[in-house]
Amino acid sequence: MIRFYTPILLLQMFCLYHAYTSNTERKWFWIIIIFPVIGSLIYLYDTFYTKRNIDNLSEGVKNAFIGNYKIDKLEKQLKYSDTVSNKIELADEHALVGNYDRALTLYKSCLNGVHKDDSKLLIRIMNNSYLQKDYKSAIHYGEQIVDEKVFNNSEEKLALAWSYYHDENFDLAEEKFKEMDIRFSNYKQRLAYSNFLKLTSRPDECSSKLQNLIDEIDSMDNYEKRSKKKIYKEIKNMSHQLST
Repeated sequence: MIRFYTPILLLQMFCLYHAYTSNTERKWFWIIIIFPVIGSLIYLYDTFYTKRNIDNLSEGVKNAFIGNYKIDKLEKQLKYSDTVSNKIELADEHALVGNYDRALTLYKSCLNGVHKDDSKLLIRIMNNSYLQKDYKSAIHYGEQIVDEKVFNNSEEKLALAWSYYHDENFDLAEEKFKEMDIRFSNYKQRLAYSNFLKLTSRPDECSSKLQNLIDEIDSMDNYEKRSKKKIYKEIKNMSHQLST
């Protein structure tokens, strides 16, 4: 009996995990929970019906139940074909699971030839250096790309701003936050700026900034509001915390 139910339980767990990470309609959760076998099969049929999607499902199952499956696969791919694109793909996966040392080693090994000044590669190195709490290295690489258009309003620019903050260079940190403080856009960056104001003991400025963000989103139509639902909740939560 236990052997019979184990595959069903694994199938149900995978479907629930996929539905959660894909922000699927709530009805699917009830269908999968109430009808573990039929519900899961219907969900899989409804979600994965092309050959490409079936291949992606297979990869998803392996990634969910086999530790480091994708990394092992990419390591073998790199041994077979030692290219910059394969190195970056493998490094991206290592970074995704928090293996920043390995990711940085791979990224830095690509910094030569035509890729010596590759802004997208430098952004990855800067961001991973920040995540590793090597703020001076993050600043070193970030300052090489401050004039790059691809970096200007990117979320990764937050890593440079926060690196300046942790390095106690508050003026440069605020300069970077201000560069990203653009009305009706960059809400994640502007929420981070609000947090910076809070951390630097400027509660009134923080409160004013948060209220501006709330007012902007409140003025949007329903479609735009829905697309900002998650960040709006975070802004409201910080505003509430600040006032209590």
